Amino acid sequence: MKNLINISTSDDKARFIDALSVTGIHVYPGKDEMTIFNAQGVLQYINTKSLEVDADALLQKLAAAGNPLVSLPLRHEDKEYPHFVSPAAVTFATVTEVTKDGTQGIIVGVKGVGWEESYGTKPEELAALLDAVRGTGKTLLEFKPEQAHARWYNAAALYIDPAAVREIRDDGMQVNVHFEGSGSLDVQTEDHTYSGNRENDLLNKLWRDGGQKPDADINALAQEARRLIKAEDEAKRVDFATAIATANGTLTQLTGTTRAIYVHPEEFTAITFHTQDRDKPVRYGMSLERQKTQANPYPESVRAYFNTAAEREASFKALVTPAAPRGKKPPAPKNGGSFDL
Repeated sequence: MKNLINISTSDDKARFIDALSVTGIHVYPGKDEMTIFNAQGVLQYINTKSLEVDADALLQKLAAAGNPLVSLPLRHEDKEYPHFVSPAAVTFATVTEVTKDGTQGIIVGVKGVGWEESYGTKPEELAALLDAVRGTGKTLLEFKPEQAHARWYNAAALYIDPAAVREIRDDGMQVNVHFEGSGSLDVQTEDHTYSGNRENDLLNKLWRDGGQKPDADINALAQEARRLIKAEDEAKRVDFATAIATANGTLTQLTGTTRAIYVHPEEFTAITFHTQDRDKPVRYGMSLERQKTQANPYPESVRAYFNTAAEREASFKALVTPAAPRGKKPPAPKNGGSFDL
């Protein structure tokens, strides 16, 4: 163990932990209880009165040791829960617009803690957190709601630390981004600020562009409108996944798939092939299987589908071939922090 600090104010009840391993602290109001987290989960669950632990004193010791935590109170139904997180452990944040009461809804990913969710965060608290995260040297990608949004209908921004991403999977409707030690986030890439009917608007445009012919095949035009919308949505999901994967620089892409998939090959224990003959056209499948454990006896597999057996074989070779040494770090996002898709 390194960087030890005594979390107790008493020498007789001394309890030493690695200060730099702490990712979060949750204090329970009205109770003499506290949970301390590290990247693996709960590090200590303690009775602060019995062990003589003072939250302010503990925060000062952590800061002095080089791990200053940021205050991020969690507010639910008029209750406030003191909470503190290490900026270095933050993996993502998805936030709402500021509401009439001057607060925002936030979901923040923290290693070992998982999701931190609050419905009453003050803008200055969010700003302090984001500044602290950037202050650690992280490249924090920012996506505007018309580019990508997650979990909020009134989203304002989505922030992602690409270095913390372990897997990216487009499921045909959304992009599932898996983070180190903090779960996954389902991200939507359609413009949620648009309130019209995309198909009708595009159908009218196709009709106008075609000269507004009275004998136009409306069914054919509607089919073409749906095809164009589907292609646009697929392209936006691919662009979003590619932006993160490029900034990450360590993920392996499953090439030739019908959807964007990026993984770390070493996280899988078996690869299986299968062919879906009943599909027209035939689809060539490949499944990446994870290690079964006592805690998770049915881990989720990654399934990819290809139009040809040759595409599947090429993707398989990319997975099992050792990656070439990486070059220089990708450039920072454009537009003052907002990633240019």
